[in-house]
Order: sequence, then structure tokens, then C-alpha cells
Amino acid sequence: MKPTFVKAILGLSFCALIFFNGCKKDDLKDNLAPETITAVEAFNLTGENRLNSLVTLRWYGTDPDGYVIGYEFSFDQETWYFTENQDSTFLFSITAGSDTLDIDFYIRAIDNEYKADASPAYLKIPLKNTPPEVAFNEDLIPSDTSFNLITLTWDATDADGNETLKQLQLKINDGEWVDISPNRALAAIVPKTPEQSGTVISSIYYDPNTVGPDISGMELNALNDFYIRAIDIAGSISDEDTISSIYITKKSHDLLVIGANSARPNAFYASNLTAAGIGFDFIDFVASNAKNQPKIWSPTLSLLLRQYDQVLMTANDVTFTNVQTNADELVLEFASSAIEEYVNVGGKIFINASFPAYYDQSSGLYGILPIDSFSSSVGLARLPIDSMVVAVDPSFPNLTCSSFISGLDPFYPSSDATVLYTAQLTKNNGWEGPKNVAVKRSSNGNTNFIFMTVELHKLNLDQTAVQQFFDKVYNDEFNW
Repeated sequence: MKPTFVKAILGLSFCALIFFNGCKKDDLKDNLAPETITAVEAFNLTGENRLNSLVTLRWYGTDPDGYVIGYEFSFDQETWYFTENQDSTFLFSITAGSDTLDIDFYIRAIDNEYKADASPAYLKIPLKNTPPEVAFNEDLIPSDTSFNLITLTWDATDADGNETLKQLQLKINDGEWVDISPNRALAAIVPKTPEQSGTVISSIYYDPNTVGPDISGMELNALNDFYIRAIDIAGSISDEDTISSIYITKKSHDLLVIGANSARPNAFYASNLTAAGIGFDFIDFVASNAKNQPKIWSPTLSLLLRQYDQVLMTANDVTFTNVQTNADELVLEFASSAIEEYVNVGGKIFINASFPAYYDQSSGLYGILPIDSFSSSVGLARLPIDSMVVAVDPSFPNLTCSSFISGLDPFYPSSDATVLYTAQLTKNNGWEGPKNVAVKRSSNGNTNFIFMTVELHKLNLDQTAVQQFFDKVYNDEFNW
């Protein structure tokens, strides 16, 4: 047996002897109640120095003849709440319309024999409601012009705790304030009649498939001011924040043309659609440092496309920086979810696009565009001047190359696609792959997607054939 253990036993025996020889049953003392102490003795605060309604309190307890197992707190000394913690954060509600409130707080320790402190510690908590704050995120809102709708985003806070935010309110121009949930930080405002000039009723969308209340006051083909404010549970209203003088265009035609390429192809599409007698609305996603691209792609682009029966989108292999993710992506990758949603709700789209060499085979575009993959072969596929893009479907015209195209993008179609065009390409440096450069996809026998990877504005040697192509796509294939 180790010496320390012997000493412990001896000590225990000695104590036992003292207990049995020196104490009597009548000498046992009653359990003493614990004491409770708060971290602060008092809040000596008045006027503007009062606390906000989110308050953290701390306490501790001592027991002279045992130990503390927990605490009970109360606001009226009648109803008590047990906790084992020595601190807690309380969110107090200030009555609507009231500016200040005093809260009585009592805390008492409970010892190991469940005896409570008979004189609980007390604090008088002086509260003053703090108005909430809200501000538009101007970096993610169009700076001057928005097409047919606008997406707004904001940050709302309350020093009393964001839990005290009761609601947010939006207003457009001289329209009425409209309530929206304080849990929302984004709203797309979409006119119910986008083709109408002047003041319109609009719907508030939180995402492409979640619609909120209607809102009045927006004017199409005019400048608009947007206002936001927040209201807390005490009824305090924040200062208003404003976005001023945003021009909102109206819809004029059933075809939307999105140019995400450069000035030359944009002019090509405009002139040839006009020559074919096809009216269209046009948005340039490239000009002026891409200022017309959506700052927030979802739900903005989805809701914009849905306003149109038909869409034409042109894009080359240039990448742009996504302000939401700070990542460089192709415009088609930005737009991919909107394209998919548009087709799923009955839209009809023609996309003419080129891709970078050795395009990422894992891109999500493969599940959306009617293609399976590109060739992974080394070398290049080229299309010399005067070479033809030959129509597999005889109802489409053959198209002739007007300039040398290096780095063509022929592809393998998806299983649900029908090939429309193949190219009279030449193979360089060992390139091997398919000749398909255009396909279509149908739903219930109706064409809803045409996709071409050779740039159409470089197939304009025969202008009559080009106009016949546009007429075929928009007045025949998409005419349902």
C-alpha cells in the first residue's frame, strides 16, 4: 500500500472518530440557502443611453454548505424558468408605438438540495427601441436602364436584433407602399402588361417560381424611383432609401434578341431579321462594358425571357466576370438555368454560339443545350471561304461561308435532337470528329430549341439564303 493512500485512510478514520465521539444527532445544521450575484449590480442608464431590446445578462451563485446546480429567473417573481446556464441573451418586445420600457429581472440560485435563494438578485433593465435600417445594394442594381422589369436587392438590419424586424415595404414612384417579408433580400418587379406604356401594375417575384404581392406605380418607357423602408415589432420605421431615375423599357415585339457577341454580328442579325419582316426587341449584353447584362442573373433573365414567345441569343467564346461569384464564365453559362426554365414553360429559343477550344466537357450546359459533347481530338476543324453548311432538312436553305472560319465547333447531338446542318469542313493536324453544326429539339411535335455552333454572320455569302433561314426558323418552326 502506498503511503499517500495510508494517509488518506488515516485521515478518514480520524474524521470519523471526531464525528462519532464529538457530534450528536441534535447538532446537525439545516441546509443553508445559496446566494445569487449578477455580473452588474444595476443599469444606471437613462434617455438615449438605454439598452436596446436584445440584452445579454450574466450571473453566478455560491452555496456555503453545498453547490449550485442551476438557476431560476423570473420577470414577476411568480413564474420562474429554470436554467443551468450562467448567462443568456433575451430579446424583449417593446409594445407597438412605445419608445421605452423597463423590465424587472429576478435571478435565484438553486443548490444541490433544491433550495432556492430566498432573496433573488434583481436588475431593472431600461430599454429603448432602436429603429431598423435598410439600404439598397446599388452595386447589384442597374445604373440607368432596365429592360421590361427590374431586380432590386437590399440589406436590412436592426440593432435590437434582426429578429425584431416585422416587415419591409417597397414603393415605386407615387404608388402605395407594399409589405414584403423581412426575411427577403431580393425582389424582381415584373409588369403584368409589359407591352403597355405608362403606369402598370406589377408582380413581385422572389425567385422565378415564387410570386409575392402586386405593386403599383411603375411606368414603362419612363424614369422610375424606387423606395424601401423597414418596420420593427415596436412599430418604428426606418429612414427610406431610394434608387432614382431608372429607365424601364416596355416590350414591343414577341421576339427578344440578345446580342452577346460584338457589334458586327449584332448589326447582321438586326438587318436580316428586318429584311425577313420579323420585328424584335434587342438587348446588347456586350456593349459599354456589358452594362446591360443582368447584375443578378436569377431570377432576372428567367423572368425577362418569359415575357417573350420567341428568343434569339448569339454568343461567342468570350468570358465575362459574374459579379455575384466573381468567376469568369461564358455568357451561356450565366444564362443556362434561365434558358432551361424558359423552354420548360413553353418558350422557343434559337442559340447561335461558338465555344473555346477544348471546352470543359463537365459543363452543366450539356444537360441544357441539345448537344452531347464536342470532339476531344487534337487539331482543328476549319471552314474555308465558299464552303457550305449543308441542310440535312431540305426545307432549310444551304448556307455559304463568307469568311474563313478556323476552330469550328462541330458536335455530337443529344439523343433527343435532330440534325439540321452539317459542315463541309476541312481537318487540320489530325483532327477527327463529327460534322454536325446545327440541330433542333422538339416537344410534342413542336420545335422549341434550335442550336447552331458556326457563327451565322459568317455564313452570309448568299443573303437570300440567310433571310430564308430566319423566315424558316421564326415563321415556320417556331410558329405554334
